[in-house]
Amino acid sequence: MSTKPLNAAWKAWLKENVDRQCDPRQLVGILIEQQFSMDSIRECMGPMLPAGFPLTHGLAGRPLDRSWKTWVKENIDRECDPRALLDILVKHGFSLDSIAAAMGSRFPGETGSSRAALSGTIDEPDFRALSKPRLVRNQSGLKLQKVDTDKLQLYMLDDFMTAGQCDDIAALIAEHLRPSTVTLPSADRYFRTSSTCDLSLIRSAVVADLDEQISQTLGIRLPYSEGIQGQHYNVGQEFKAHTDFFEPATDEYREHALTRGNRTWTFMVYLNEDVEGGGTQFHAIGRTFQPRKGRALIWNNLYPDGTPNHDTLHSGMPVLRGHKTIITKWFRERGTGPMFYED
Repeated sequence: MSTKPLNAAWKAWLKENVDRQCDPRQLVGILIEQQFSMDSIRECMGPMLPAGFPLTHGLAGRPLDRSWKTWVKENIDRECDPRALLDILVKHGFSLDSIAAAMGSRFPGETGSSRAALSGTIDEPDFRALSKPRLVRNQSGLKLQKVDTDKLQLYMLDDFMTAGQCDDIAALIAEHLRPSTVTLPSADRYFRTSSTCDLSLIRSAVVADLDEQISQTLGIRLPYSEGIQGQHYNVGQEFKAHTDFFEPATDEYREHALTRGNRTWTFMVYLNEDVEGGGTQFHAIGRTFQPRKGRALIWNNLYPDGTPNHDTLHSGMPVLRGHKTIITKWFRERGTGPMFYED
């Protein structure tokens, strides 16, 4: 069990969300996911700690309540990846028996493709086809601009979201922020200084519609994706040089990609433009893209043979004035059902 205590930023995040009367169980689930110790969580939450919340996840967890059962049904109906749903529910402390009952025949358990992925026997995706989804073949009728480089597949799509969509999503993000994290440990405490919103955990028709819009535009179905994440950067905040894929044969890969495979495409959208600085810099091509409301940047994190493309190294540059709010959605190698939409 983790012994990591909450730092000042996470304590402030916890107090803000408790004061806003957010669901304490959801707050505890997020904190456990970030590997903070239950002793530290208990100390900070005091009487707000949910009674009987499990100290470990798995079979000993609590049953799903009515709202979470509804959430499971909605996401199964949307054809979300059952393994991703299972992971979210376990991290929130629900019992496997309760999860299995709610998911029914869609419960992945430890059989079929889940066991195959863990044993390394699952079929590899068609990476050539994955490098040419609907958007790349320009079957969507959108005004897509391909960045002129042979180092990576990188595209820009202006006005992907309307101003109204941007404002609605930005407002949701502002209400549900937590400190951002990284998948690799870093001694640099200022490596990523933004705040994050787990939009996929918010039951919102606006978010669900946007999720489908992104998936349809790229041409890869939702079960092969992660939930949308929002990020907010104030003056001085940044995300230093990083890649979105998980490096094979590392602890990071074993923790995050063993079952669902690596990240393939990244679909990022700027929600505001009244900002100085805050551009997205791709180091291999020496180009920085400035925030423009509704603009999407889309890139493939892999080569057409499926190996990670290190030329996708990019940075979220420091904000010099105003703020920057974006959304990001990552796609994965593995999911359930067909990967691509039919043209």
